[in-house]
Amino acid sequence: MPGGPWPDDGEAPHWAEDDADDGAGPSAERADVVHYSHMVGEHPDLNSTAASLLGFLESYGPMSGYDIVGMVEGSIGYFWNVTRSQVYRELNRLAEAELVEMGESGARARRPYTITGAGRRAFLNWLALPPGPDIIRLPFLLRYFFGQHLDPQTLRAFVTLHRPQHEQRLQYFQSLIPKLLDEQPFMAHVAELGVAYEETMLAWFDTIPQEQARQQAKRDLKAVPPVQDASPPDSASA
Repeated sequence: MPGGPWPDDGEAPHWAEDDADDGAGPSAERADVVHYSHMVGEHPDLNSTAASLLGFLESYGPMSGYDIVGMVEGSIGYFWNVTRSQVYRELNRLAEAELVEMGESGARARRPYTITGAGRRAFLNWLALPPGPDIIRLPFLLRYFFGQHLDPQTLRAFVTLHRPQHEQRLQYFQSLIPKLLDEQPFMAHVAELGVAYEETMLAWFDTIPQEQARQQAKRDLKAVPPVQDASPPDSASA
């Protein structure tokens, strides 16, 4: 990866290449329609995904689309849903809007993109705008929210599937921080939040078996038939 500490050797977990996912796709961006043909100017409007690509080019210098995809996957991809196809689509639109320049083909027919003066102004203008509200999409948590309708075996299978993902991400963020501290302290600070989040999630996963046991005990208690009171002796037979 040119000019930066983000790994490009497959260390970071990757997500799918297309726009499809479990209903948690880039909905915030799909509603953000930008007509790039009108973007050439002093303060063109940008959607956040396009602005982030300009941010990478401004921070690290010229990069190919392949390099930018690697940057996205190993960094903002953990908190901003972007697919590979989106990256290439936005890069093409940014080039058409003259916010980036596409260079000559290099190794493996990769063409580097360079941010232009107009692109830099557009990026800095976007960066100074107040951020919108956070959008949180956690597919596991959505299912767990309705966990009373899941059988315990399925829920345990979900935990078995998801917990290792959080363990892997925790190790990744922990290894990333030292690489970023000196040259990219703000990125390192974001990675520290990633560590705190993953530690919190793993601690919460540890509480799920106890919660399942508690709920099972309640179900078992309800299943026990009530004890009938003994009938008083028949006075006639006394």
